[in-house]
Amino acid sequence: MDGQVFGHYRLIEKIGAGGMGVVFRAHDEQLRRDVAVKILPHDLFSDAASRERFRKEALAVGRLNHPNIAMAFDFGEQNGVDYLVTEYIPGTNLDEKIGKQALPQKTVLELALQILSGLEAAHRENVVHRDLKPGNIRLNRDGQVKILDFGLAKLSEPFDENADTVNLTSSVSISGTLPYMAPELLRGEEADARADIWATGAVLYEMATGRRAFPDRQPSLVIDAILHYDPVRPTLINKKLTASLEAVILKALDRDPDRRYQSAREFRLDLQRLLAGGEIATDTLRQSQVVEVSANRRRRKFVLAFLAVLITGLGLGYLAKRLIPVGSTHQKILAVLPIETVGQDAGTNALGLGLTETLTAKLVQASDSDSVQVVSSRDLRDQKVKTAADARREFGTDYVLESSLQRAGQTMRINCYLVDSRTHRQLAARTIEADPGDAFKLQDQVVNAALDMLPASINGSQRQALVTHQDTQPAAYEAYIRGRGYLLEYEKPENIDNAITEFNQALKVDPKYAAAYAGLGQAYLMEYERLDKGNEWVTKASQNCQKALSLNPEIVSGHVCLGNVLRATGKYSQATEEFNRAVSLDRTNEEALTGLADAYASASNFASAEATYKQAIALRPNYWNGYIQLGLLYYDQARYSDAVNMFLQAAQVAPDNYRCYLLLGGAYGAEGRYEDAVGVLKRSVDLRPSADGYNNLGYAYILDHRFPEAVDALQQALKLDDSHWEIWGNLGDALFWIPARRAESEGKYRKAISIAKSKLQVNPRDTEILAYLAVYSAMVSDRSSALDYSHKALDLDPKNGEVLFLTAVMYNQFGQTAPAISYLKKAVDAGYSKPIVKDSPALENLQQNPQLQALVGNTKK
Repeated sequence: MDGQVFGHYRLIEKIGAGGMGVVFRAHDEQLRRDVAVKILPHDLFSDAASRERFRKEALAVGRLNHPNIAMAFDFGEQNGVDYLVTEYIPGTNLDEKIGKQALPQKTVLELALQILSGLEAAHRENVVHRDLKPGNIRLNRDGQVKILDFGLAKLSEPFDENADTVNLTSSVSISGTLPYMAPELLRGEEADARADIWATGAVLYEMATGRRAFPDRQPSLVIDAILHYDPVRPTLINKKLTASLEAVILKALDRDPDRRYQSAREFRLDLQRLLAGGEIATDTLRQSQVVEVSANRRRRKFVLAFLAVLITGLGLGYLAKRLIPVGSTHQKILAVLPIETVGQDAGTNALGLGLTETLTAKLVQASDSDSVQVVSSRDLRDQKVKTAADARREFGTDYVLESSLQRAGQTMRINCYLVDSRTHRQLAARTIEADPGDAFKLQDQVVNAALDMLPASINGSQRQALVTHQDTQPAAYEAYIRGRGYLLEYEKPENIDNAITEFNQALKVDPKYAAAYAGLGQAYLMEYERLDKGNEWVTKASQNCQKALSLNPEIVSGHVCLGNVLRATGKYSQATEEFNRAVSLDRTNEEALTGLADAYASASNFASAEATYKQAIALRPNYWNGYIQLGLLYYDQARYSDAVNMFLQAAQVAPDNYRCYLLLGGAYGAEGRYEDAVGVLKRSVDLRPSADGYNNLGYAYILDHRFPEAVDALQQALKLDDSHWEIWGNLGDALFWIPARRAESEGKYRKAISIAKSKLQVNPRDTEILAYLAVYSAMVSDRSSALDYSHKALDLDPKNGEVLFLTAVMYNQFGQTAPAISYLKKAVDAGYSKPIVKDSPALENLQQNPQLQALVGNTKK
């Protein structure tokens, strides 16, 4: 098109192209100046009304007059071709300046201030850009910022924080460049100026780190990341950044618009303070949360506490050079990802999640163990797996089943795709359309579509066995499925209430629906455990579980429900009876097997727990979870070499999981290999920052007597999660052993005591919490409470090596050497780690004691 004339603009050369058209440098033959002419796509304005609307917007933007905004001069149409004329700016785009290198912080601040100044001016005129990105930010030869493409922005109404929520309609459109689109844009919601704030945060992130906040390449992965995850903290990528700038960037990138900066001016003022050498009170800004959800086993099993290497673990990898090579196998691992319902209402989303759970259960039942093994939906939920990349990293999957659900009037459409986890290549696809009023038929259609795509052959009789047994009315079943879906996102407290509402709705339709009673019991138990509700909630849970069993004595979910209630309240022997009944009814039920093994372990019946985990491994030998759980059991019994063997076997299934390094760090610590532990745990937090990772690292430093470094690591842990008593207790320990900071330790111990006591209300028989409360009470000189907690722990579990060790620490803190040595001997006899006994700073005064030396050797740290 070079040389063509549009109006009085002669095109000279093409200077850019993108989704919004092709850009030419052109010469304005009337005003004798160079301009930029953007030839707009034919489908952008499909009718006269669209063209007229855009003309009005372009004219409004043209009235913007600010040094950091490229002005729009004209908008026209010639021979069916629409074009936009803007200011021509010689120079480079910001994406070219960034390349793949982080910019100096001073440069980031200077450029950001100019961007925000331009946005501030536009927002005053009710103009929202909606496509801000480095490619739309131009730097002229003097380094001045010019924001491009405001001519393609959308005029918005003035933002009013007191206004009623806007009702979404099908007329809401989505526009923008994916990695820089705010979550509300992706959800199809009406966007205001805060969408530009989010995009600016993404641009700042890229300037500050040299990489995108959401770097995935596949659109589905980018969308999922923006909607559900926080980006990696910028200071972990660029160590030169200040914590204040990081906090500002993360506040701008908050997924909730109400928690972001509410205006470009507010954002700009914080950056101005930083550029002037001031600081921002980062505790007033939202800290990025890396949410780690455990599998609801005893929390102490997953975190290094004060004097025990207690390790997080539901996934495992290992340093590649140390891995046993993975042998070839014909078995494949499949994960069924949550059904996506972007843009749908909360109830449809819950229905999609519930269908995901039932589909997974059906595939577990159908799959040939010699061909395909299916990851349980419970494990996917606990590890927050929502993408093929997540599934590959966490579980070593070969395939994932991805699905999307859209509900429109009387039709429900589900698209299913079988995807190769490694290459992300689509292997097969199916589309299902059904009447949303018949949940039974819909579920069967989804199951059949999935079976058609599986690489394993499922014969006719197996398929027939999977047809849903219609034991209630379709409306009751749909409400039940929605309830199950809400429980899969139990971390949102309102979802537990929503689940209770749905299960009650199912029972309103069918008062004798046993499965709904079991679901209601599980929901009440979650209220009790996760929201610290009173004992009446566990009573409600128990009553509903028993009601389910009275209606149907062979309902597996009823026995699992009652087993969970009994286990949560410390009635381990009765819990094992219920879980055993569930396993006898369905030997493939993952929750029943795990619950049974954990109940055995809680009752100190370790032989039965070991046998149960081995049963789970035999059923699914190519699935990592059984190896990990058995390894943790061995670890609790101080069978460290056996634990390592289990972890290594799991590593062959999922070699890239950051939790690997948590497990290895714990094992190294138990063996006294603190330098190795530190190296492995640093690797863990580099891969993915987590409160558990930093807590474990802090404890490893404590054992290695590197107390200032321990303080730093533990403070990082608290930034990510300040609700765990173990982290506060560890921080108290680290400060206590720094003489100049010892006075600070008391407040940390008291915080640990407060949180631990609240946890004890849920299960007063938790012996390890009792034992740690004894130590923390001793550290704040509360002798009466310390002795009371210690006696309770010993009465409940007199042979627990950790309880015995902590009892010794408590007595040593009070200067009572004889009982301290006595309990140390009992702890070592029970299998407790000799290196920890020898190297614990809490026992340093006993290092020369002949009796202690006889127990652990006389090598002094």
